[in-house]
Amino acid sequence: MSDFKLAVDENNKATELPLLRVCGTVQQNPHMHAFWASTISFFLAFLGWFALAPLSLEAYLKFTNLKTGLTYCTKGQEKDGDGNPTDCVSPTVAELATGVTKYRPEVLVKCICTPGTECNSMIAGAGVAAVASTIFVRIALGTLLERFGPVNVQSGLLTFGAIWVAAAAGISAPWNCTLIRFFIGCAGATFVANQFWCSLMLAPNVIGTANATAAGWGNLGGGVTQIFMTSVLFNPMVESGIVPDTAWRVAMIVPAVMFLICAACIKLLC
Repeated sequence: MSDFKLAVDENNKATELPLLRVCGTVQQNPHMHAFWASTISFFLAFLGWFALAPLSLEAYLKFTNLKTGLTYCTKGQEKDGDGNPTDCVSPTVAELATGVTKYRPEVLVKCICTPGTECNSMIAGAGVAAVASTIFVRIALGTLLERFGPVNVQSGLLTFGAIWVAAAAGISAPWNCTLIRFFIGCAGATFVANQFWCSLMLAPNVIGTANATAAGWGNLGGGVTQIFMTSVLFNPMVESGIVPDTAWRVAMIVPAVMFLICAACIKLLC
């Protein structure tokens, strides 16, 4: 009689997918431990991978020159239903005739992120670097998973990603922004381990559902980061009195810590 919490086939792969049955030791319930570890680690990896995008938008539209007190948005900010800035308010026709503008470019003289500018090119290049690294690491990860197993690979990948997500708090120039985004992009390769791990632990009759569920919830991290990094971290920090430039840097430390906690849990519980 099997000692597993789940029904298994002759290869000890689970033939059922009870999402809430997570109790039991590593030896008793390795299947659901693996499912949730792969899903949560993939979710967090995507959260960390895309963490910089919403912070750059928030900081840009909320920017205030500390010396003059002038804000980048001349007429204030347009906000979405959740209260997050989406653009600057446009002046009326009468105001435009008197010289009122939508933006104050002089507030951001060192970095005007509009098409054709150096800042815009740097951000675009950093985005390309982040995706490029993921492609190469995903290809290499197949061999690593076969050699070292998903527990070691996934925990190692999260630990490596944590270093660079935390390093993003120190971005100070275009070159180190691109370099850091390149290495953060490696975390996107957790998708490969996610699918490999589930396929290793679950039988053919449930693996389609398991892989689709794990991948879907994992990809959700890319959307949740839009809310988490701004509404949960950045905005409350700014409202508490922290200057925006410090707030977004402190916010980047949070997903890095979450990476490390998840990596430790994978090693101990899977």
